[in-house]
Amino acid sequence: MIGETVGNYRITRLLGQGGMGAVYLAVHPGIGRKAAVKVLHPELARDRDIVTRFLNEARAANAIRHPGIVEIFDSGTLDSGAPYIVMELLEGESLTSRLLRGRLPLDQCLEIARQAAAALGAAHAQGIVHRDLKPDNLFLVPDALEPERERVKVLDFGIAKLNPGSIGAGSVRTRTGAVLGTPVYMSPEQCRGTREIDRRADVYALGVILYEMVCGRPPFYSEGFGELAHLHISEPPPPPRGHAPGLPREVELALLRALEKDPANRFQSMSELRRALGGAPSGQLDQPAEPLPDLRKTETLPKTTFAGSATAFEEKLGRERPRRRAGVVLLGTALVLAGGFWVWQRGLLRVPAREPIPVSVPAPPPPPPPSTEPAHPAVVAPKTVDVLVESTPSGARLVRERDGAVLGQTPFHEAWPAGAGVEKLRLELEGHRPESIVVPRDRGLSTRVKLKTAHEAAPKPKSSKPKTSEPVPI
Repeated sequence: MIGETVGNYRITRLLGQGGMGAVYLAVHPGIGRKAAVKVLHPELARDRDIVTRFLNEARAANAIRHPGIVEIFDSGTLDSGAPYIVMELLEGESLTSRLLRGRLPLDQCLEIARQAAAALGAAHAQGIVHRDLKPDNLFLVPDALEPERERVKVLDFGIAKLNPGSIGAGSVRTRTGAVLGTPVYMSPEQCRGTREIDRRADVYALGVILYEMVCGRPPFYSEGFGELAHLHISEPPPPPRGHAPGLPREVELALLRALEKDPANRFQSMSELRRALGGAPSGQLDQPAEPLPDLRKTETLPKTTFAGSATAFEEKLGRERPRRRAGVVLLGTALVLAGGFWVWQRGLLRVPAREPIPVSVPAPPPPPPPSTEPAHPAVVAPKTVDVLVESTPSGARLVRERDGAVLGQTPFHEAWPAGAGVEKLRLELEGHRPESIVVPRDRGLSTRVKLKTAHEAAPKPKSSKPKTSEPVPI
């Protein structure tokens, strides 16, 4: 592909490659404009469903036309029959890469969530539901008008549910009951395989992402999809302030409402979620906090904006307490006052008057000097490492074990942001035993894995029985 012309753009180099296709850097020869060209693998171009999902991103972005959605310049089909999309070239990093470096300040978490909600709200207004929202699909780029700020771009509408009336009849074909999405961020209705998925599924997914940003981990995690789906469907999320002491009460209440199991109890639109987060106070997450009441034992949270409504919520709980408690408190207070008056009358508590003892109060320390550090760190392009995984036979799915996301098929080649720790991956191929590999985030990996068929006997463990020629200790 290097040197070839796709549409009005000339391919200059490969940016990344996965199981579905490859992404190339391209330049317009006339005006020098750079773009990213995504090309579907030719062998997948024969599957109509895959082609439809691949082109969904172009259809969705063209219908939405929002600064928070990646811009599409062109699309078409190569001579090989493989479809391609020419899109805006983004210089920055994904939210996944940013989170690998550590937890973010609360202000930044709320701003990312608000910007993502604005872009998704524009998509919902066009009848488009993303259905696969996750940190990989939120890209952080410098703001062209304010370089010290960042702009969030929502990517990959590949499995989005499009409204045929606004995009074009027959443009979407999905199998009824198919489970689509990334399990860690899927709504309960997606886990159940519900046929009708609406914008409230995106509200839930954005709630999971905000929970992960604030708490340093998603609310639910399991290596198996079945157990993870059960957690999403049945188990209440752990209180966020258990992982983030000092989290403002309004933010916690908004998070818990976004993660309601019943879509009717969530925020009904991204606009509602934005208003709740827009009025939430900012601050650090390392301050001690009072424990919240166990919301799992109270009634469903009210369906109103939670910005500034924590006091009203507490007053509502107070009004619902049994009235007899107030009577008991009044009676106890009266008895204490009467007993105190009786003791005072008999002089039991009288003490001779004393001269007041002067007490020196130290002067308060001077306030710390204002910080000269910039409010937002400069965006630095991260270093990358190459990850190349091949298998014999090829065509195996590459699954990320921490969240169950399918990264692609072998042969797999991508450039990953360098970081600390390791990433555990699993190769799966029908009729073969799964194999696990570990990718060091600081140096990448290049490996070929030979997959064994399912009927091949597993290697027998070495016998621990001692040899008869040697004495056996008793």
